Amino acid sequence: MRSLALYIGFRYSADRSGNQLVSFLSRLSMLGLILGVALLVVVLSVMNGFDREMRNRILALVPHITLQPWSSQQLDWQSLQKDVEQHPDVFATAPFVQGNAMLIKAGEVEPSVFFGIDPVSEKSVSRIQEYVDLDILQPNTPDIILGKALAERLKLSAGDKVTLGVPQEKGQQNIRFLQMTVAAIVETGTELDQQLVLMHISMANSLFEKPLPVSMRVSVNDVFAAPQIGWELASVHGQDYLLKDWSQQFGNMYHAIQMSRKLVVIMLLAVVAVAVFNIISTLVMVVNDKRADIGILRSQGASQRDILRIFLSYGALIGAVGASAGGVIGVILAYGVSDLVAGIESLFGLQLLQSDVYPINYLPSDVRLPDVLLVCLTAYGMSLLATLYPAWRASRIPPAEALRSN
Repeated sequence: MRSLALYIGFRYSADRSGNQLVSFLSRLSMLGLILGVALLVVVLSVMNGFDREMRNRILALVPHITLQPWSSQQLDWQSLQKDVEQHPDVFATAPFVQGNAMLIKAGEVEPSVFFGIDPVSEKSVSRIQEYVDLDILQPNTPDIILGKALAERLKLSAGDKVTLGVPQEKGQQNIRFLQMTVAAIVETGTELDQQLVLMHISMANSLFEKPLPVSMRVSVNDVFAAPQIGWELASVHGQDYLLKDWSQQFGNMYHAIQMSRKLVVIMLLAVVAVAVFNIISTLVMVVNDKRADIGILRSQGASQRDILRIFLSYGALIGAVGASAGGVIGVILAYGVSDLVAGIESLFGLQLLQSDVYPINYLPSDVRLPDVLLVCLTAYGMSLLATLYPAWRASRIPPAEALRSN
């Protein structure tokens, strides 16, 4: 009788010859569940994409920890480098200097902060080498590397000349102007493109009468342990150096991504819940529509448990089809959402994500099987719960009353 109850439940769910309103509501509730699950999978994949890009792109390009001298006096940075590299969780270090400057081209002026780097050491603390060849920066040559967005604002391309205005010592009004060559333009797809100015560390020091104090970039093995490692380094070197870690610049943004992910999941789960409530109303109408059938089955020996199984299988099928179809559609959309948004931007000449507002200028997507399974199973579980009351109500209908009312 158990297999017969399941068979009848599946026949009811596939039957389109009965009450047209009930059939329409059944399809509508299934469609709502499909839509809710698909949207939840897509949005979760996009939020996962932002999380992945934050970890693998942004945090791989910016220093995990920086040590900058408190004063403008030169310190023994070579000894500092050796001491820092002794820390068991430090992966690599690289010296750098930084200063303020103005980029001037054809009457256009852009304020900027330039960085003088050692190309060999920089490769060990940053993945920027994947976007531009740092070896083009040679000692004492007037070559610079610019971020793409910054270069576009000044209408510059590789090989062009640009004037660099560098203010000298604090409190003085004199500015030194030098003509620099744009050796390369780098596009990382992140906010670094808005302001990045790189040159060789020896060239950066030659811009000033007094060499700039050398700072240190530090790369650590576990990027999320950077605050703790920075605190440990500060306890030793904090008297001479100001220590900052990536969380002070990007921490709020990273936590905002995580919080947004949770809020979006809650809101879309509410959409799924609405679809589940539609299943309840649909099943209640099905029970009313099938009262005569219930009475006949009970008179033929079907138990309350058999009736319960019939309508549980009805709701289970709706939930299974809705959750699985929604999961498949959501995965397909999630894999194509990046190209879809890029195509819309290209077609209409829009830039939906600006790197000066958002951390990246494209829409990422990262489909994770555990998240997809969790969404589908949650939707299916909610559907099963939704069928309990209508199925229980159907099982409690007295056979005589069901036959008499029809």
